[in-house]
Amino acid sequence: MSDISVNTDATNCARARAKKPRLFYLDWIRAIAAILIVVTHFNNPYLEPTRFFVNRPFGIYIGGLGVSLFLIISGAALMYNYGDRESLDLRTFYTKRAKTLYPMFWVAFIVANILLFIRNNGYIFVPRHKITAIFSLFGMDGYASAFGVGTFYTLGEWFLGFIILFYIVFPLLRVGVNKMPIATVCIVLALYAATVVFFTFYQIPRVPSDILLTTRLPELVFGMIFVKFIKKVPHWLAAISFVILALQQLTHVLQGNIAVTIVGIFAFLLLSYIGELVKSFKPLSACTKFISAYSYPIFLVHHVLIMQVFTVIYPVWLNRWQAYGLLIAEFAVILVLSVILKRFTNLIVGFVSKCCVKSSSKNSVESAVRNRSDNSSTNRSLD
Repeated sequence: MSDISVNTDATNCARARAKKPRLFYLDWIRAIAAILIVVTHFNNPYLEPTRFFVNRPFGIYIGGLGVSLFLIISGAALMYNYGDRESLDLRTFYTKRAKTLYPMFWVAFIVANILLFIRNNGYIFVPRHKITAIFSLFGMDGYASAFGVGTFYTLGEWFLGFIILFYIVFPLLRVGVNKMPIATVCIVLALYAATVVFFTFYQIPRVPSDILLTTRLPELVFGMIFVKFIKKVPHWLAAISFVILALQQLTHVLQGNIAVTIVGIFAFLLLSYIGELVKSFKPLSACTKFISAYSYPIFLVHHVLIMQVFTVIYPVWLNRWQAYGLLIAEFAVILVLSVILKRFTNLIVGFVSKCCVKSSSKNSVESAVRNRSDNSSTNRSLD
């Protein structure tokens, strides 16, 4: 009877975790970050001289703001889903993360390279050392490319590789935030300060400091801390966030990586507060959830599409309203391609899964038949 009750409790806990409600403010900020990233690559380097779009909000690069928000919600989302569990099954965690990232990345990578091969009249870039294809296999080609390594990088940016690194260290960060939050924050800030100070005085060729793990740990851990301890932004904190962002916009007193970190955190706080105010507005809520649901495929397809569009449309031809119209049109196409990519990937994954199940079932049947045959032979020999 005790075994049954234990199993029932475990089942109920599993169901409770499965039914955990989505946090609207995470979807809201994820959607905003996705739009910021699209605007970043639409504007840079093609339209940046025209100043049609804001390129340095709060004194930081617009892409830096989008990435900072993405990192914070990545930490918050993982902590929300896994933070309150007594233990974390590493095999299950890493398998689930791999299934989330890799199939869609591989499909997008293959399709993009086929289309680029056709578009470029049969030419495709091949790096000097073909062994670097291993980076593409594991989604690290964009990250390695940012360090000057020749790779087959086509899509995914450096951010995908960085997120993979975060997934690797998340279980350790989770333990730290759960059991020693103050010590963890102190260690993270010490590593961050050491990195910032070091790169203030020394420059290492081909080592961009803004994509190092130690530089971005404060954003990741802040997201984890927020969802575990703060949960909801009070009025006074939203007001402070607004004032700090306004002062930074007017003075640009903060510079470099410190500016990105602080602006990203306070922008997250203010947007979280705004998200709670607007979530009851159904049209906006529906759009937010849709863009958030497709943020990963948007992230994969947008840059390739934008680059191809600007091979046939010259930026100097565009006036302000044409640029706005082109951005809207491209974003619509990006959304369509993202939906297609996600559904196509699901079809492929489903097909491969069925084949694996059938193969496994067939092997099990054959093994059972062989065992039965062996048992019969053994019985006859005994007789």
